[in-house]
Amino acid sequence: MSQLSKSLFLVLAAVVALVSWSACSHGTVSGSSRITVLLTDAPIDFTGVSAVNVTIDGVTIKPAGDEEGEDGEKMRLLTDGPLVVNLLDYQNGATVMVAEGELDDGDYAKIRLHILEAELVRDDDGDPDTPEIVEPIFAPSRKIDVNVPFSLRNGEDFQVTLDFDAELSVQVNETGGQHPYILHPVIHVVGMDG
Repeated sequence: MSQLSKSLFLVLAAVVALVSWSACSHGTVSGSSRITVLLTDAPIDFTGVSAVNVTIDGVTIKPAGDEEGEDGEKMRLLTDGPLVVNLLDYQNGATVMVAEGELDDGDYAKIRLHILEAELVRDDDGDPDTPEIVEPIFAPSRKIDVNVPFSLRNGEDFQVTLDFDAELSVQVNETGGQHPYILHPVIHVVGMDG
């Protein structure tokens, strides 16, 4: 076999190997698993309130043992921009997906929701023809950590459902301060499947 034939053979072999590798890598990569994060809200009685909107601009998953800094962030929200969630729309078992993506197999300790803003929408006079009042909800912390220890193994699909309890999370500022409503998030894990 001439030198040119050997070179051509090696180039063709490399192309075939690359195409084969590319075709195999379109599914779930070995050593990684798919995770989905959902939100729901327990039924509440917010008489006169039509919406409790929370704008989530990121979701990160923290590996176990990596409790400090942003270096441990493994996943960001997979949307084209911030996601506005009206918590009242997701009661009685209804859920909304706030993040989905692949993570390396391993042990994880928490899910962090990054909150951009929150607002309470209410109808103060009961007349549907008059505009509703939108009140900002002050969020002292823009990062909400939910301790959710879980493990991902063997390319499995894993789903976690978080209950963002609007009734307990939105508090009226009794001191008459600058912010009439304050967000002190109360979030519980209500389901893990995987």
